Amino acid sequence: MSSKGRAKDTRQIDTVSSRSSIGRILDTALALMTKRGNAHVTMAQIARAARVSRQAVYLHFADRATLMVAVARYVDEKLGLPDEIRRMAEAPTAVSMLDMMVSLQARLNPAIWAVARALEAIRRTDAAAERAWQDRLNNRLDGCRAIVARLQSDGSLRPGLTAPVAADLLWTLTSLRMWEDLVLERGWSADQYTQQVGRLLRETLTRPQSGS
Repeated sequence: MSSKGRAKDTRQIDTVSSRSSIGRILDTALALMTKRGNAHVTMAQIARAARVSRQAVYLHFADRATLMVAVARYVDEKLGLPDEIRRMAEAPTAVSMLDMMVSLQARLNPAIWAVARALEAIRRTDAAAERAWQDRLNNRLDGCRAIVARLQSDGSLRPGLTAPVAADLLWTLTSLRMWEDLVLERGWSADQYTQQVGRLLRETLTRPQSGS
């Protein structure tokens, strides 16, 4: 084999190895966070558990904050959240988008909660955890704003509500904390959460139906 061919093969192997190590690092960080119940894990601990060098971890993630954000997004990818969001955007009406959002939370929050709990446990004293936490909150707020914009476009937004206020209400009423209180603390079932929170959102955010 020519030196050019060998170089090409090496690049391919390195690419596969790189992708594999990224996945191993993210899986390991997630496992450590879930086991400990917080995000207080170091790059060195993750590297050791993933059986890669610290240099390899820093090669893929510039700092711990970048890694924490990547772990949170990795969980979303594993749960299929991007595809779910695309389906929500294709819903026939804004009201059906609301219903789909609540149903999605009822199904995915049990898995997302472990990572959220890990970040929440130390985010006020840990800049990396705080950055990952704010990244999630901002992404969810963007989603709420998109739903409210659709409500406006459909003419379904409740009279007297401005779009910013409606988005803030939707963001708050669908928070992970509210799900935790109702489902984990009060013992609501997934179906009960979906039905009751869905009804609350429709009554709070959408135009009353004639005759109601």
